[in-house]
Amino acid sequence: MSLTLDMSRIDSALEGFTIPPRPDMLKQVQEEVEKDEPNLKAISQYINQDIGIAGFTLKVVNSPLFSLPRKISTIEHACMFLGLKRLIKLVNSIVLRFTLSAGSEEIFTEKLWNSSMKIGNASLILAQHFELEKDFSDDCYTAGLFHNAGMALIFSQSANYPKLLKQAYLDSAIIGEFEEANFDTSHEVLGFLIAQSWGLNSEISNVIAYHHSPNIMLATGEASEQQMFAILKLAEHMTNSTEILTGVNPDNEWEKFSTQILDVLHLEDFQLLDLGETLFNAGIDNIYHV
Repeated sequence: MSLTLDMSRIDSALEGFTIPPRPDMLKQVQEEVEKDEPNLKAISQYINQDIGIAGFTLKVVNSPLFSLPRKISTIEHACMFLGLKRLIKLVNSIVLRFTLSAGSEEIFTEKLWNSSMKIGNASLILAQHFELEKDFSDDCYTAGLFHNAGMALIFSQSANYPKLLKQAYLDSAIIGEFEEANFDTSHEVLGFLIAQSWGLNSEISNVIAYHHSPNIMLATGEASEQQMFAILKLAEHMTNSTEILTGVNPDNEWEKFSTQILDVLHLEDFQLLDLGETLFNAGIDNIYHV
């Protein structure tokens, strides 16, 4: 990407915030995954070290979103049914959720993670529908799961964040600029730093850094970044994420940039109805299937 984040902006964004390091368990899992012949039993044992993570992973895997033919009772079976890479990306997001929410049961926290899970799944289904490479489709899934992680950090420092975020959407504000004016940081920058700290690739990190900056991403992003960004924004739009998080509808960002976003994916408006059916058949409710 020709435009990179200003380091002074990053230094400023970090004041008062701590980026959680990637847990040792995930490092152990990744080392095993990168072997020529990964050992599913060893990977399962690493994940099972944390009963809470393992239990929540199985709960998510057995949810309607995955539409598996049978109930999964072990992490090893989940690896076999979902595929190793997809399961690991899911575990990454769940560990991130546990790490950032620190047991919080706040309504906004639940909305945030449920929305991210839905967007991640929608991004994966859309990428598969466009017959993109499997690794790229998995990266779209990860971008969907991680893109709003910075919101959790801001919320941990400001209980008033959901109310102010809603007002920003009502005022059609540029979200990153609004956050920087009110919190001296943005969830885009914090999300970028989390992505880098957790070893996500540069495409995912850059999309997260500019996912509320369509004018920048669509003008300067590499073709693969623009494609991932377009899939992410389409998934957000179709799953009605703005209303889920803030109660505001419509999403003014989509209203303003939808034509350019759809152009990246070579889509026309009328095709969204068919995509809505595709998502619904994968277990994902969306605004194009009533």
